[in-house]
Amino acid sequence: MTDTSRRDPGARVVDVHAHGVPRELLTALRSAPGSSSLPELGPDRRLRFGVRWTSPAPEALTDVPARLAEMDRTGVDVQVVSPWIELSPDELEPAARAAFLRLLNDGMAELAADHPDRLRALALVDRHDPASAAAELVRTAARPGVVGVELAAGGSAAPLHDPAWDRLWAAASECGSFVLLHPWRAGSPAGISGLRLGDIVDNPAQSTAVVGAMVLASVFDRFPDLRLCVVHGGGFLPYQAGRFDAIARLEGERSPGSVLRRLYYDSLTHSPEALSWLVGFAGSDRVLLGSDFPFATGDPAAVRAVERAPLTAAARAAVLGANACRLLGC
Repeated sequence: MTDTSRRDPGARVVDVHAHGVPRELLTALRSAPGSSSLPELGPDRRLRFGVRWTSPAPEALTDVPARLAEMDRTGVDVQVVSPWIELSPDELEPAARAAFLRLLNDGMAELAADHPDRLRALALVDRHDPASAAAELVRTAARPGVVGVELAAGGSAAPLHDPAWDRLWAAASECGSFVLLHPWRAGSPAGISGLRLGDIVDNPAQSTAVVGAMVLASVFDRFPDLRLCVVHGGGFLPYQAGRFDAIARLEGERSPGSVLRRLYYDSLTHSPEALSWLVGFAGSDRVLLGSDFPFATGDPAAVRAVERAPLTAAARAAVLGANACRLLGC
């Protein structure tokens, strides 16, 4: 069990960055082999979207009792479960994407409804169609236990700073929905492949570029109530805030660094020093516990990492759960 000696015993610990797959989704796909409107499920728990096969879905994504046991072991009271990002149905036709996402998101809602004291859910929305994404956000926001959406950062569709996405930001703002921005299909900005640089460099670089463009395009000025969280400690955004400001001054523009402090960031920095710096940069009210459960690139000891970081007691309590409870009603 994790050490709780440095934590308020009455506070709830909330992990906002964890992934899952509803077991009912795999059952539905298994019962509809050869369907032209749904992805194919292979015998090794891989899913085929067009010509793309996912990696095998880990059992931990679907095993709810094991998930709850791991939460107990690591000291997590509530987990906000977002769909496995490899389920992004980019290769499907529009109608098939909508049908698959509805099936997936209804399963996510049922997962949360079955465990209302322990789990909340995020819905995955269509990265290719802002109107469909906004409609699905509104539809799922009415389901008990669904507190927002997961949105893929990358892909071949219109970039997220394009005005077409304003309808999603407007819907999220109006509903008070949490938006978890997650890297997807990042390409190496340095043209280097292999050597695990996709996880080390590409994913945080993609988040940095996508959110940086949104900042420069004034998305967050138009939607000041947007509750957007950048995973993996914000990528390189916090560390490069000074560079954003310096280049803006050269162009005679206002400083965008203050906008970065209005976003939310998860705690997944893999470094107590980096986490302390992130809290100092963004403020303790803007950092949320994140583990990236159940993947090896995450941190199964995310709670302990926050407890061991050089933070004040108030900041530690905020990161561990007070912020998430305020935002999500956990």
